[in-house]
Amino acid sequence: MSKSISSALRRATLPSLGKASGAAAAGRIAILAAGLGSSLLLPLALLQDRVGIYFIAQILTSGFAILAMMGLTFTSPALVSAAVAQGDFGRARDVIVRIQAIVGGFGFIVGCVFWLADRWIEIGDSATAWSGVLAIVALQIPCAALAAVQVELLRAIHSVRSSAFLMAFPSTVVALFLTFALTARIQANLHQVLFCSFAGYAIAAVVGAIILSSSCRRWSESTKEPIGPRAIIRRTLPNLATTLVLFGLSQVDMILLTLFSSLQEIAQYGIALRVATVLIMPLSIANSAFAPSAVHLWTLADRAGLQKALRTLVSIATVLTFLMYVGLATLGYTLVHLWNPRYENSFWLALILGAGQLGHVLGGSSGILLMVLGDEKAAFRITLATGVATVLLCCAGIVMGGPPWLAAAVATCNVLQVFFFAKRVRDRFDVDATVLAILPTSAPTGAKQNP
Repeated sequence: MSKSISSALRRATLPSLGKASGAAAAGRIAILAAGLGSSLLLPLALLQDRVGIYFIAQILTSGFAILAMMGLTFTSPALVSAAVAQGDFGRARDVIVRIQAIVGGFGFIVGCVFWLADRWIEIGDSATAWSGVLAIVALQIPCAALAAVQVELLRAIHSVRSSAFLMAFPSTVVALFLTFALTARIQANLHQVLFCSFAGYAIAAVVGAIILSSSCRRWSESTKEPIGPRAIIRRTLPNLATTLVLFGLSQVDMILLTLFSSLQEIAQYGIALRVATVLIMPLSIANSAFAPSAVHLWTLADRAGLQKALRTLVSIATVLTFLMYVGLATLGYTLVHLWNPRYENSFWLALILGAGQLGHVLGGSSGILLMVLGDEKAAFRITLATGVATVLLCCAGIVMGGPPWLAAAVATCNVLQVFFFAKRVRDRFDVDATVLAILPTSAPTGAKQNP
């Protein structure tokens, strides 16, 4: 192995843990801030039914982009990391190029189908409002799919900082455009906003391709064990089924709203959902930095250290989320009326969804622990079971009580899932990841460690 290749391997396999965690946390904040900013600006620039269509368009983009990705968000890190670990940099380079080609090609096919759908599908009374929307979604699908896979490819070669910020581009471009339009008193329309979203995805895909190309340029050696596109596709098909199921479960509330509610209710719920998402930000950031430390402590059989770290994490996350929820409950109603009185229902929906987020935070890092300490199968079974319960409760909620009952069903299942996660963590690893860990008498005893 040449000196240059050896240096490349050291850079690829030995990232700084502190910098990686910081970059991941900064990326999460950037993506969340851009998404929330664009969501709060949309109702100021567009009519409520247009905001609802925008949210539906984003769901369609995400869902069919997942189809175009063919499960490669899970498969690509394994293929690339294995090649690099074996010193076969030629195979790693070829896999990166072929995966991007597969996703781009399949995304183009899916996009073409959507382009035809826009011309031939009649959408009832909202046909005028929907005119041209599916065509723009068709443009977004291949770009969104490519950018999402590039994020995982960048993580596989340990370009953490680049991967952390790549998916912030779409919401950022939309937020910048809306800020300009509102400041300059220009009347924005739905097509302009969707084109900005498309531009953001396209920029992300181009930037990701440039960074990957630059990273792979130094891997000039030939492939030792080639792997063709057909082998990649065969390996990734099971992951495609998994990602589609998980996406459907995660978006069941918005899908049901699209089927059974008005565009106005979709807009109100979509805003509430994004506001409620902010409440889990402290735990999300803490988990991104904590996961490597959890593995380190568990590997060293330091259960006491792991319990102490969990206690600190859940305490800080709970306090911050509780303060944010109190602030929302106290000031939210007034702020909504100052911002846009037509979204008063969004405030009440955000309180319901936010209660579920608060309950989730009380469970601490339970889900992350299952994933990083080798109990992924249990995590998947719990996710699937609570996902089925979510679908049933959400169906009952939307039929019986509309968006408020739907939000209550989502919040209930959110808490239910983390409860089972925490119970499994306590039984399997003999540590308490929940807020109860701050009580001296609550910590489990008698290690059952099996690294």
